[in-house]
Amino acid sequence: MTREKADVSGAVANRWYLAVGGAVVLVGTLLPLGIRLWLYIAVAASVMGAVTIGTRRHRPAWTAPWWLMVAAVASSLVANAGWALSLTPAGVPRFPSFGDLFYALMLVLLVLSNYWWVRPGQRRGGAVEAAIVTLGGGAVSWSVVIEPLLFDGRFGGLRLASYLCYAATDLIFLVLTVRVVMVSRVRTPAYRLMVGASSLLIISNTVNFAGLLSGTDLDRLVAIGWLGSYLLIGGAALHPSMALSTGTVTRNSAPTSRGRLVLYVALILGIGALTVASLATDVGGRSPRTIGLVLLGGAMSILLIVRMAQLAALLSRRSRLDGLTGLGNRARLQDGLDAAGRREQVLLLVDLDGFRDLNDSFGDRIGDAVLVETARRLRAVLPDRATVVRISGDEFAVLTDGRDGATVAQNILDALHTPYRLPGIPARRIAASIGVVPLGANGPRRYALRDADLALRSARLAGGQQYAVYDAAVHAERLANTQLVADLHRALEDGEFTVHYQPIVALATGDIVEAEALLRWTRPDGTVIPPGRFIPLAEQSGAIVAIGAWVLAQVCADLGALHREHGLSVTVNVSAQQLRDPRFAHHVLDLLQRNDLPGSALIVEITETVLVTSVVDAGTVTEQLQILRDHQVRIAIDDFGTGYSSLAYLRQLPVDILKMDGSFTALQIEEGTERDLAFIRAILELSRNLGLQTIAEAVETAAQADRLRQLGCDLAQGYHFARPAPLTALHEIMSERHDPATAAALTAARGAAA
Repeated sequence: MTREKADVSGAVANRWYLAVGGAVVLVGTLLPLGIRLWLYIAVAASVMGAVTIGTRRHRPAWTAPWWLMVAAVASSLVANAGWALSLTPAGVPRFPSFGDLFYALMLVLLVLSNYWWVRPGQRRGGAVEAAIVTLGGGAVSWSVVIEPLLFDGRFGGLRLASYLCYAATDLIFLVLTVRVVMVSRVRTPAYRLMVGASSLLIISNTVNFAGLLSGTDLDRLVAIGWLGSYLLIGGAALHPSMALSTGTVTRNSAPTSRGRLVLYVALILGIGALTVASLATDVGGRSPRTIGLVLLGGAMSILLIVRMAQLAALLSRRSRLDGLTGLGNRARLQDGLDAAGRREQVLLLVDLDGFRDLNDSFGDRIGDAVLVETARRLRAVLPDRATVVRISGDEFAVLTDGRDGATVAQNILDALHTPYRLPGIPARRIAASIGVVPLGANGPRRYALRDADLALRSARLAGGQQYAVYDAAVHAERLANTQLVADLHRALEDGEFTVHYQPIVALATGDIVEAEALLRWTRPDGTVIPPGRFIPLAEQSGAIVAIGAWVLAQVCADLGALHREHGLSVTVNVSAQQLRDPRFAHHVLDLLQRNDLPGSALIVEITETVLVTSVVDAGTVTEQLQILRDHQVRIAIDDFGTGYSSLAYLRQLPVDILKMDGSFTALQIEEGTERDLAFIRAILELSRNLGLQTIAEAVETAAQADRLRQLGCDLAQGYHFARPAPLTALHEIMSERHDPATAAALTAARGAAA
């Protein structure tokens, strides 16, 4: 059975169990006590079965409280069987009996189950609030149960001791229930049912004592409460949310809610009303009941003052909380970094991969639900002392003690990898990238967030769904890249860029028929920045658009003389960002017209970047290329054969030329096996069948050129023919080839200069 089907069947079983059980209880309470005791046994048995089935089916991570609950209900079953077997002729159970012994054991097991509702180490906090509520419950118990038991003289000996123990157990049960409610943010249906069962049991026990001490027959009302609490326990166990209701719970980050303030006021008014009622029958105000209420009221007042002071401190920090998730925010994280003292710590930045797409697809409601669930999972998997904050959007930060950031990061990845079950959409897995920065005990924390962000970027660049630990070398590289990007814009303005040209030769004749325009950057001090260093940064930063526009303008200006005097065409690389501009083609055609050039004089090279990154803009890219091709501008694919995407786009894009990547013309031409050469033949054959020209790049030896010519390659370029050089050098090369007299003069001039 799939998880989704199990959840649906569990919810249905929960509703049927509560409905049928409720009907049985209402009818059963009308039966005589002797029969009613056996009904208690039947209901207890059903609860044991429900808890066992629910625990095995829904597999909560923390099962201790559920199995303790089974033991408690089993003790209750034995207790009721003992009472049913020890009835007097008057229909009243004998006292004491082994039924009373197992009833006392049941109360102890219930207390233990409640105590173990939260794992050890997660129970801190909420003590003052639990004490305040317990004093309120204690005031009621003192007035209705304890004071009458102690001072009315109706009971004594073992019976009085047992009743006092029962009343004390109810108070302990109340303390534990209130504390879990106050501390935890868990509000699942199963959790609510269990809290309801605890509350109903405490109220039923109190009503039972009130009827016993006043001589009022409240047996049937008490029976409804007792049996009802059993049914709520069984219903909670059958509900699928029982798996998320115990163990490591998310701490309540809203301790100043309106409901709590109303509760405090109600408790004050309740104790006041009980005190006034006691004084109405106690003229001197010296009765044990009045004195006890006054003491309890005084203790509650002191605790309320303490709590108000705590709330004032919390309210002063509200500006450091994230309103959506209840986690801290950036200011809270900075507080944690500043107050870390001399402890070794680890800072982690957690970013949800693909969150923006999910939010755009399903809306803010689902996006917010993902963020809230992520916050819950982070809190659940991290130590209670860890600082967990939401920085912005889908980015979270964790500051925790220790040095083993890798283990913490992996635990977070595992916790977030579990499918998110959100209303209205199928279950989804959401991956995350994490940046980890170890923080020394005495080291500076000023740049901790910056370093964590660098590590996070490394994790993203590596593909996401992983963590990366901060590396100082990465930081140094990033600083250098940042400076280089700034220098790019300045270099364009200051004229530090030049265009060099590398001839492209027809292998069949040896003639230079084309040339490739290549961008070069030389600083004023003569330092040359390699293209492989600055062009990727220009693309990442967006500077490639302005630089590419300058290159096109310069090439078209240079082409005027090259095309008129030598009939050369020039190829120029175009980036993906340039092609995504719907005005790109018209800009190129305008440059050609201003320089009085035909479209055939220019060849636009599409880089591998265009093929890989233009998926969402494929329509715009194809349209721009087609406009150019309609005006005789030829289109070439650069580095063909190195990427899987080239073949896919070859069918869609208007292409005239394939530039075979240089990796095929190095060792594979001269020393390659027949299998290596098969790849080259396949590219050349594909090009011929599609009616395209092929240019081989990086040809460095005569042997490579000869072999390519034998294989039927059309054109080639590389150091074997000529290195990239300024425009004047290309003019000289062309003049040498076409005019022997000019060639001789140039040779003599070079000799004199040497």
